[in-house]
Amino acid sequence: MTIKEFISLMEKHLPISIQESFDNSGIQIGPFEELLKNPILSLDLSLEVVNKAIEIDSNMIITHHPFFFTPFKKLLGNNIRTEIIKKLLNNNITVYAIHTPIDKIEGGMNDYFCKLIGLINIEGFVKSGINEIYKVQVFVPDTHKDLIVNKVAEEGGGWIGNYSDCTFSSSGIGTFKPHENTNPYIGIKDKREYVNETKIESVIPKAKLDHLIREVQKVHPYEEVAMEAFPLTRPDFAYYLCRKGTLKYSLQLLDFINHLKSITQQQSVRFNGDLTRLVKKIGVCTGSGTSFLENAAQEQLDVFITGDVGYHDFQFADEHGFSIVEITHNHTEQYFPIVFTELFKDYNIHYHQHFSSFLNEC
Repeated sequence: MTIKEFISLMEKHLPISIQESFDNSGIQIGPFEELLKNPILSLDLSLEVVNKAIEIDSNMIITHHPFFFTPFKKLLGNNIRTEIIKKLLNNNITVYAIHTPIDKIEGGMNDYFCKLIGLINIEGFVKSGINEIYKVQVFVPDTHKDLIVNKVAEEGGGWIGNYSDCTFSSSGIGTFKPHENTNPYIGIKDKREYVNETKIESVIPKAKLDHLIREVQKVHPYEEVAMEAFPLTRPDFAYYLCRKGTLKYSLQLLDFINHLKSITQQQSVRFNGDLTRLVKKIGVCTGSGTSFLENAAQEQLDVFITGDVGYHDFQFADEHGFSIVEITHNHTEQYFPIVFTELFKDYNIHYHQHFSSFLNEC
């Protein structure tokens, strides 16, 4: 598989089109025209991970945080970022970042963290765009039904939650009559033909629909493909920036904080609220989620877990009757390599996972 083919595969499941307006997910450097070799997954792009890539002969680094996030106007000779760029270019190493798309999707960063800490009844809140889904129906001779089912799956169709290859097939009789200037796969001119056909139904995001239609037309045996597509409206097709869920049993805030410290290995935690009060309804925004505190208050959460929390953020939570428990940016997002590997486990690609952080505790 080439690097470009791998990027296309990633973007079928993690479309760049759903990123937030402030984000810069996607290609950071490259892509170079090479076969994918020893890809590395890392939270950030650092000199340490670049040196590791060179050491193990990797030609691709996939990070959660974009390397080019804010504009810069100079590349100074004595700057670490300049050294990183030079090493990447000199060694033909492609860099790709997948930031807010993997936060928002089902099975992404927020969902993983919720399950990790033991939440149940997990739902999204803070809607951020609609995942417009289309129902697709293809009519094909029975002899070619598997070909179409496979093509739908290859092009990113048939995903419902964390289930892939979802289709429904029903049998029937198709009729048609070829006329002048036709070249029918089955049948002869001016005679009605009766063919055993299968109707294959599936779903696909709007962003992938046009490409799917073109690819189905390439492999379908008929000169004129009988195919339909129409939009679906379902509330669970929305994307959400945060998640909420419940603990199986109410816990005192102190016990819940100790539970979080044990799981994340964070040594110390900042919070607000009475340590003896019982908590059960929990909200999560991995990384930095203080811009969603009003949403957390509206959801009547007991606890909101996020990072990059300021003094007045704690004050706001205290005034609105919920606790913020600050699990730092890197401690909630340290699981990026695990989440990415799980999402792409079916493609038989071995990823090297790099865990490092410039933020320390004592």
